[in-house]
Amino acid sequence: MNNNLTKILITVATTIFIIFILGLIWLASIKQQTIAGGTFGFMSLLSFTSGLSMIVLPCTLPLVFIIVPLAMSKDYAKGLIMALLFGLGLSLTITFYGIAMAYLGEILGIKAATPLLLIVAGLAGYIFGLSQFNLFKIRLPFFASIMPEKLQQKGDYIKSFFLGLLLGNAGIGCPNPLFYVLLFYIAGTANIASGALLGFIHGIGRALPIILLTILAMFGFQSTKALIEYRLSIASISAWLLILIGAFLIPAGIFNLRGWWIIDVPIHWAAISLSIALIILPILLKKYLKKEGNGND
Repeated sequence: MNNNLTKILITVATTIFIIFILGLIWLASIKQQTIAGGTFGFMSLLSFTSGLSMIVLPCTLPLVFIIVPLAMSKDYAKGLIMALLFGLGLSLTITFYGIAMAYLGEILGIKAATPLLLIVAGLAGYIFGLSQFNLFKIRLPFFASIMPEKLQQKGDYIKSFFLGLLLGNAGIGCPNPLFYVLLFYIAGTANIASGALLGFIHGIGRALPIILLTILAMFGFQSTKALIEYRLSIASISAWLLILIGAFLIPAGIFNLRGWWIIDVPIHWAAISLSIALIILPILLKKYLKKEGNGND
């Protein structure tokens, strides 16, 4: 690796790392009331930082295990470009969802779109969380073949871009509550241009940590090994987070309670009961399947 390329990679990695840390600090400091009355500028920053936080979720983290080995198998300049193209493809896919949500808000209106989105988001997160406990397996269409035969025949740059474009769909089924706050905002504005821009910004936020891990791997820091070592713990924590998110979003959508605030005045006992049942269900299922397994032995 020549000195100029080394300096470029170190500069890029350092910049992304600083952005990542500052973004998470800002994200942790914001207040619920600020989110509710956020301007477009605020929502742009929220879009970006919520994208950064997606790296710890179980349907974004596996992307690291796809692009890092591909990029590391090439020379450093080519590997960096491949990682950037992968990130661009991912960002464009999220941009499409931003446009779709704005269009949905324009056609249905935010009042009709919000409960529907809450239910879909909640079910996606809840089902994905259950699958993380190995209660059943999910075969997503875009994961059926990580590297389709036609894609394998393409050049490395085209391959990286289309992989990002294809696998960007994975993050949609992995709910981060702030991502759905963003989608509600886009539906509320019903503005396709701003929806596209916010989607693209969010996609960049998702892509940057993946690019950072790729660059670190080029320098011999095998972050993927550490991730593999703690993968089971990360998966278990993520599964419960997804279960909890689903347990709040599903009742909120069914009873049209506008988000997480299912405890209202008067208390909505039906929503609370459904939420508790959804939280208890995976515990009962795990015990039942364990008992069945022991019985078969």
